[in-house]
Amino acid sequence: MTISFDASLLTNYYNAKMGIATTDASTSGTSSSGSASTKTNSPTGQAAAPSAPWTGSSGMMSEDDLVTKVLGGRRFIDPNAVTSNVAGASPDYTKLFTLYQGLNALEGLASKAQDSKISALTLAAVQRRFAAGMAEVGSYLSDAKYDHLSLTEGTLTSELKGTVGTARTDTLYTGPAIQTGSASTAVKAFEGDVKFTMSVKKIGTATPFTVNIDLAEMGTQTRSMSNVVSYINGKLKEQGLQTKFVVNRTPAVPTTTTINGKTVTLSAGQDTFGLQIKGVTTEALTMSAPALQDSVYVVQTTGDPTITTTKKAADGTSTTTNSVTSQILKFQTDSSSTTEQPAAAISKVGAQYWTAGESGQTVLPDSVANVNANGSADDTIANALQTAAGPDGSLYVLANVDNTTDDQTIKGTQDVALIKYDSAGKIVFTRTLGASDTASGLALAVSADGKVAVTGSVTGALDVATTKVTTYGSGTNTATSTSTTTTSLNGADNTTTDSFVTVYDSAGVEQWTQRRGASGADEATSVTFGGDGSVYVGGKTQGLMQGASGTAKGGYDGYVMGFSATGDYKFTVQTGTAQSDTVSQLKTDGNTLYVAGVENGNAVLKTFDLGSTTTTDAKGVTTTKYTATQSASRDLGGIGGGTISGMDIYNGKVYLGGSSGSGNLLSATGNETAQYAGSYDAFALSVDADMSVTSNDRIAFYGGTGTEKDAKVQFANGKAWISGQTNGAIDGTTKINGNDAYLARLNIDTGAVEYQTRYTGTNGMVTPNAIAVSANSGSVLDRLGLPLGKIETTDSKLITSGTSVRTGDQFYLVDPKTGVKKTITIEANDTLESLATKITRASGYKLTADVTKVTGKQIDRLDIKPANSSSQMEIVSGPAGKDALAGLGLASGMITNDADKTMDASSSNYLKSQKTMGLEFDTSLNLNSDANIAKAIASLQDTLKNVQKAYTYLRYGDPQDSGTSKKGKTGSAVPQYMTDQIANYQAALNRLTGGG
Repeated sequence: MTISFDASLLTNYYNAKMGIATTDASTSGTSSSGSASTKTNSPTGQAAAPSAPWTGSSGMMSEDDLVTKVLGGRRFIDPNAVTSNVAGASPDYTKLFTLYQGLNALEGLASKAQDSKISALTLAAVQRRFAAGMAEVGSYLSDAKYDHLSLTEGTLTSELKGTVGTARTDTLYTGPAIQTGSASTAVKAFEGDVKFTMSVKKIGTATPFTVNIDLAEMGTQTRSMSNVVSYINGKLKEQGLQTKFVVNRTPAVPTTTTINGKTVTLSAGQDTFGLQIKGVTTEALTMSAPALQDSVYVVQTTGDPTITTTKKAADGTSTTTNSVTSQILKFQTDSSSTTEQPAAAISKVGAQYWTAGESGQTVLPDSVANVNANGSADDTIANALQTAAGPDGSLYVLANVDNTTDDQTIKGTQDVALIKYDSAGKIVFTRTLGASDTASGLALAVSADGKVAVTGSVTGALDVATTKVTTYGSGTNTATSTSTTTTSLNGADNTTTDSFVTVYDSAGVEQWTQRRGASGADEATSVTFGGDGSVYVGGKTQGLMQGASGTAKGGYDGYVMGFSATGDYKFTVQTGTAQSDTVSQLKTDGNTLYVAGVENGNAVLKTFDLGSTTTTDAKGVTTTKYTATQSASRDLGGIGGGTISGMDIYNGKVYLGGSSGSGNLLSATGNETAQYAGSYDAFALSVDADMSVTSNDRIAFYGGTGTEKDAKVQFANGKAWISGQTNGAIDGTTKINGNDAYLARLNIDTGAVEYQTRYTGTNGMVTPNAIAVSANSGSVLDRLGLPLGKIETTDSKLITSGTSVRTGDQFYLVDPKTGVKKTITIEANDTLESLATKITRASGYKLTADVTKVTGKQIDRLDIKPANSSSQMEIVSGPAGKDALAGLGLASGMITNDADKTMDASSSNYLKSQKTMGLEFDTSLNLNSDANIAKAIASLQDTLKNVQKAYTYLRYGDPQDSGTSKKGKTGSAVPQYMTDQIANYQAALNRLTGGG
């Protein structure tokens, strides 16, 4: 059976739904393409529209053809290549298609870069053209003017809120759980000799209040959470202090499983309890204990990355995760400088795979990147994690992060984060480098006064600020001025790693950053402080480093650089062989710099004399030249593919440690106090600091029947602390699983193992990544989940400290009506408050920028709104590599009260109005890594969809209210005949589809 119906019913049905009054066919005009035209909601006033390039019928080039053309040098933006099959169509279509063509070419290049068969040469060409195309398309997007559209590169919003911010004062300290079940029963952590002291400094008083806590004073009273808190608060109240302790209860979490699609509760769980300190802003609290011990921290990953879990979301998307986590274990040692000794360590609530001596367990943020190979150095550790103990009992962890960390977003695909923990495992602060593309942290050092230096590699732009202090006049008429200049350094090649070093003060405020590099890849793998605050960096390079003399030897060469305490460059020395070499460890002793590394497969120790000469020219200008002159070198023997991970200078000796795949270290001259067992063993050795070969040279190996590769070694008082992974038997330990972890203390002089423990983890796999020895950081407070030292309640409010934004980063404010563009530049001393003032003023008071508190967090963030109902302002990303918006957690786009406005087709000025639409074009896209390529493809596809939405609006306008009370453009309601035709059309559709 053949069913026929009037084809115009389809158009009438759509127009009725859109609220368009339909004219009689006899009064309709004819378009140039021959199709009947109707009254339309199109803001162009024309129903006819040219075919879009994504339909395949527009006659424009395909994506493949576009890629070929732009790789050949053709422009991405070419209006002459865009055609229209409708005469007299709005020029907005041509401009929109031109933009689409440029975006389509970019997406095509990104897809080509993702091809696994692409050659390195072709990839480099694609990357170059993509970067050029991004600039060209971005420029066109900002310059093109439309009759009926106002396109913004970002989103459209009536209120722009930052997703990150800076810390607020937080006087609440929450410790981990130390009790389960009930707050009224005895707590194991309170057993035995529990004594500590609180020193409370009140504002307005010169002498701190001392509050001594000794739970023995409670007598026979049960040492429950409630009773102990009551006892402590009584002691605080006696001295008129407002600080108090409370019991922090965490409700029980049921353990459940799913059986046949139903959730079954296996256990109701138990409440947990911990100590919480409620401080006040007028009282500063410092904790101490009479019995102290040294601690050893092990930063490790646990879990098998090949064991994954896939979860499906409600929208049908799947997420695959593994059980790998990064964590810090704190071990209590038997070394102490106090007469009294703390009680033995106990397991904490929630601790997994606890082992004897373990006094703390902290899980690192989920964003810590679990990468198996990061950087190119042979001795680059898994996950590129490093750690160092602070002089105040704290612990610094250097980690690579691939997502928001401690409420700080990252600007690229991977950044470096410096995380400071107190002795109880609570984060004190987090600092991100702020790399625009990718950065890896490889080494970390802490000075005696608490400064921190971090080094590694960086790809892409990195802002480097230089502060210059100029002195005028003399004597009592002396005046100084300070100026800061910022350079966005990209390196010789955007796709190649450069070395960097950043120094922070004890509060985590960045002091200076230097980026140095060669034409080839290079990275900084070691760093140390000199006695005068100077910083020395070592690493490896495939080319000749800046400032080095001579030529590169071939393969990788080792290098050493020096910087003053204020970041001024001093010297570069490059050494090596025709093979692959690297500098692994650095230490200073007075004016001598000790450099340990691997050259041509052998462990090599060198010394350099540090000096300087000062000259004054005829004009009175004084110049100081710094030098590092090699004074001695010792080849310590073959290391068999192993690594050097630790170094120290102590009592006239140089100590080195790491792992070796050979027993040849010091085999010619040294005394082997503990024998090499085979495969890879950990080692620790000592030689005279004057580099002479003597009978006092010692080496001790640690290992067994398996492999102890990538051992991490630190020294304390001439003893070696060693941590690593083993898959075999080691004397004095019991094998647990396939890949256990070990921690041992080795006496190098005698070869005796003075301490050792072996433990396992998730999926039977543990990989220690770094180790730190911390003097006098262990105490009874570890049991209680409380820290030694000052409890920090404030953090820096500087934007450059609390976010990944760097000094000199920028964004723009553009007035859409006048086109006036204002630049907002982040300065070194900017806070959110000062930035909010800048934004308000730069907008001509068309925006109101406030600093508001994030609900549920002690964080401030920016909140930007239109100042009144008619205010509009576009916020635009800063230059590539210097954009501040990403680090501030702000999206580019138009801030307007018309964000959700539906354009009224019946308005008298409808055909002259512009609809504001957001394209969400990410100006920071690049193809410098696999992750960036995938991100670029996904982002450009979203932008292309938004261009299609703009086309849909040009062609059809916004959907109008289709209710019967809505007046059409003729001023009357939709007529009855239209309703009847719609009913007939629906009946025809039902018959065609078999519907009822």
